[in-house]
Amino acid sequence: MLARLGAELAKLRSSDDRTKQCVGAAITLLLLTGCRKSEILTLEWSDIKGNRLHLRDSKTGPRTVWLGSAAREVIAGLPRFERVPYPFWNYSYRKPLRCVNGFWRRLRDEAGLPGVRIHDLRHTFASHAAMNKETLPMIGRLLGHANVQTTARYAHLDDRHLLEAAQQIGDAVGALMDTHRC
Repeated sequence: MLARLGAELAKLRSSDDRTKQCVGAAITLLLLTGCRKSEILTLEWSDIKGNRLHLRDSKTGPRTVWLGSAAREVIAGLPRFERVPYPFWNYSYRKPLRCVNGFWRRLRDEAGLPGVRIHDLRHTFASHAAMNKETLPMIGRLLGHANVQTTARYAHLDDRHLLEAAQQIGDAVGALMDTHRC
């Protein structure tokens, strides 16, 4: 799924159309940060400070989003113009980019992912954090959740990771049993 989505996002980001480039960058950041769509689309350049985004008004209040190197590269690749305070700009209408739903529907259909919602990118971020053994409290902090029960609904594990975890635990228990045999 991510490979097909990544290929379609790369097409958008390499488009000659600057608005499409911004849309591709915005959607890529949703996947790389776990942010909500509104949190990314309302960013101003002044909210971006090195390896952090300072969200002035997220769903749970102001918060900091930490950026990995891939997210910083996406931001660094955005065009920056004097007197345009927004990184995600609709060049056709000369105003901030506020809606990417139509672009998203076309992109997900091209990637062969019908029915996948843009908010599912947030769930994907959380699930990959869980598969990389991050704790629910850490994932919750990354997503800006106030409650760990909310985070638990976001972090879904696929069968391969569950099987790997069962194997590792079984191996560890089996090894302990082997050392205590009479």
